[in-house]
Amino acid sequence: MTPQTKRSLIRVGALLAFGFILVWLMQALESVTTLLMVSFFLAYILNPAVNWLQAHKVPRSLATILLMAIFFLAVFLLLIFIIPSIVEEIRAFAVLVPKYVSVLMQQLNEARTKLNLPLPETSDDIASVVLDRWRQFLANLPKLANLLTPLLSTIFKSTLGLISYLFYVILIPILVYYMLASYDSIVRNFKELLPPYMRDQVLERLEEIDRALAGFVRGQVLICLILAGLYSLGFVIIGVDLAIVLGVTGGLLFIIPYVGTMVAVVGGSIMAFAKFGDILHVVYVIVWIGLVQLVEGYVLTPKIVGEAVGLPPVLYIVALLIGGHLFGFVGMLVAIPVAAVTKVLLVSAVRAYKASDLYEQRDLEH
Repeated sequence: MTPQTKRSLIRVGALLAFGFILVWLMQALESVTTLLMVSFFLAYILNPAVNWLQAHKVPRSLATILLMAIFFLAVFLLLIFIIPSIVEEIRAFAVLVPKYVSVLMQQLNEARTKLNLPLPETSDDIASVVLDRWRQFLANLPKLANLLTPLLSTIFKSTLGLISYLFYVILIPILVYYMLASYDSIVRNFKELLPPYMRDQVLERLEEIDRALAGFVRGQVLICLILAGLYSLGFVIIGVDLAIVLGVTGGLLFIIPYVGTMVAVVGGSIMAFAKFGDILHVVYVIVWIGLVQLVEGYVLTPKIVGEAVGLPPVLYIVALLIGGHLFGFVGMLVAIPVAAVTKVLLVSAVRAYKASDLYEQRDLEH
């Protein structure tokens, strides 16, 4: 083994050890890690705009304050416009729930009659079924108590956790301001920590990562917002209830492969069938979702995102599972950009491995 190969192996081992310790610390300090992740990505999103203002002679600290104020104001105004519509939809839907239940029960009875299913018809039959279920419940009560004990403990811990998370939410704007105001200094100090012999290579990889993340943040979020609008528009035109609720939920959940589409299809179909009681309006919902998906697949994603992230759907899902397991809901939010970063690093690692003595065995040839 040549000295160069030995030195490369030592560096790889040190890098792996550092990565292992970093992941362990992130798991051990999950809440702090989540706070830092959210703050970092908000700062990352806002940094180009701060740089633009700074280039136009606006002091960076003032540009940071202005951008943060505009960002949080935009989020607040968006909620102000959307939440009343959602509340009104829910209120109107609550009034119609008994009617929809009646329609669904009627359809269920018709299906039972056609399929000859043994469902209770009279009040005595229903009472008999309820009594049997009550006896089964009492028989399983000790088991239920054993299950409730850890559940109550979890709820208590969750309440304390909610209080701490509220405190973390207050800290997010402070951390975002610090990261934005000191962004150039942080980047400069990070570059100085890199060994000179590998600085250019690392910075080149970071530029690839930056392009991948920028493509995801800009493209995928924009697509989710467009789909939320298209889903809502279609549901409003078709006339289903909870149109905005279902449209916005389906659009925002599009960030998770297949989940947003399934929410829009299943939720819209149920609402259409409950309101109109026919298959035609269900078909309208499915056709509209299909058309939106075609627009997304052949127009929006190629034009907006392109190959910026380039992850197959299976890897999307695996990344989401890992992120959710390690860091909960916020881990799922950052799983895709982290996966994009990992892809860039893996491609670079494979490229370096194929160019190394370990792959080519140059020491044996000479």
